[in-house]
Parts: sequence; structure tokens; C-alpha cells
Amino acid sequence: MVAILSFLIIATSVYSQKQSVTYIGTNGKLTTLTQALYMQKMNTKSAKVSVVHTYMLNDSKWEIIGSERYNKLNDSTWQIKGTGENFKGIKVRTFKKLPDGSIKFKDVAYSQVIRSGYANSVVPLFLNGKVTEYYLSGNKKSVSVYNNNELVSNENWNEDGSKYIDNIFYSADTYPSFTPGNVKLHEHIIKAFKDADIDVSSISGSIKIGFVVMEDGSIQGIKVIKGLGPNINSVSRNSFTTLLGTWRPAKLNNQTVRYYQVFPINFISKENRIQFAELRGGILHFQTD
Repeated sequence: MVAILSFLIIATSVYSQKQSVTYIGTNGKLTTLTQALYMQKMNTKSAKVSVVHTYMLNDSKWEIIGSERYNKLNDSTWQIKGTGENFKGIKVRTFKKLPDGSIKFKDVAYSQVIRSGYANSVVPLFLNGKVTEYYLSGNKKSVSVYNNNELVSNENWNEDGSKYIDNIFYSADTYPSFTPGNVKLHEHIIKAFKDADIDVSSISGSIKIGFVVMEDGSIQGIKVIKGLGPNINSVSRNSFTTLLGTWRPAKLNNQTVRYYQVFPINFISKENRIQFAELRGGILHFQTD
């Protein structure tokens, strides 16, 4: 009886879940709870299975925005099933530990390499060094440099292979803002649809416009990230190319930086209105026309 009881205690200890928490701040910086914008909780269920939940701080509350389930296939390969906006589906991550302690990794999804480079950790992934990302078409998307998960610099390309703007950031201490005000911005977009004789009450769905707010407050690289058809896409994009007024640029570590701004527009056909949003620090801030 004593032997059996001892075995049960050992077995429970070996297979009990372990949880670790990592806090992530501005620009991917690994930080403490008080400075965190994101939180990752990793539950190690067994030697072969771990689950990582990612949370975002929104109005002083932690909201889950994605999950990844890691299944260990062998000593150098993980299968990852992701849910959330950043990645949905299954990818396979292979890795090799190098003599200097760093890790070389490669992510494959849909039979295509989507990311490869160097990291400090692969479960979850914390980047360190040169990292290359690819579109599903196989074309190169970006070549970035990270220092302990903080983005330092990048080169970027459009999906068709043409060059995009380099050294852009996706997180900042101070986010860009349109100096004439959001009301003027929204009025301008609504006017663009009226001038194009497009009835917004007939549109249902959402569109996302991406652009870079440069150091001088101008905007460049305007493109449709998610569209609703050629006409709507064209009017939405052109509404930003004809926008008068400058932007207050973003700041990171007390330096003015180029910032990639995502601007979602939701068309609510039943209520005959448009809902605008700005993506700041991964958080959508909605306003209605």
C-alpha cells in the first residue's frame, strides 16, 4: 500500500500542470505587470503539450485575444494550433539550439515558410536577432532585427514584391493622431462616399486601411489591408490620399518614429451609419459618425 501510494504521489507531481506568466510592454519589451500591455500565460500540461493564452489590457481589464496549443512532435519540432487575429490555423515550428545559446527557428504554414530567424525562446516565441517573414505567396514580407523581443529596425515589401517603407513600428509610447481632429477625419471619409454616389446603407461589413505616419506628420504607403470590393476599396483608399492636414507623429523612447497605422471602418447597413476605429497599441477605439 505504501509503495502504491508513493507511486501515485510521484505520478501526480510529474504530470501536474505548471503555469508561467510573461508580461510584454511597448514594442515587444519584456517587462513587469505595471508596465504591461500584453500578458502571456503558458500552461504546461505535459512534456509534450503546452497552451499559451495571450491577453491584452483594455480599460484596465485583461481580455484574451488569442491562444496557441503546442504539441511536441520530436525534440526539434512543435506543431502549433493558433486561434486569434494574428494567426488562425496550424503551423509547424522547427528549431535548433546554437552553441552561443540562441535558437534558430522556422515556421511553416500551408506548406510555405512564413517566418524564420533567431530567438531566445520558441515556446512561446521571443525574438532576438534577424527575422524574415514571408507572404503565403512565397514573396518576402520583411526582414527585421530584434533585441530581446524589441523591434529595432526592418525592411519591408508589398505582396507583389515592390518595396514598402522601411523602419516602421507597430507599437509606441505615444500614438499618432490627426491634428485637425477625428471629427474632421470622419467627415472627410463620409463625404468621399457621398461624392462617389455610394449609399453606405447598402454596404455591410468592414474594411481596413493601412498607412505609415512619417516622422514629419505626413502619411505614406496607403493601402487596403482588408477590402469589400474594388469601388469601396478605391474610395476608402482615396479618402486618405486626399486628406488635408498633418498627423502628430508617434514617439518611442522619446524619439519620433515611423508608425504603421491601421484604420478600420465598419459599415452598419441596418442603421445606415459608419463606425470608425483606430488601432492603438493593438486596441480598437471605436467612434461613430
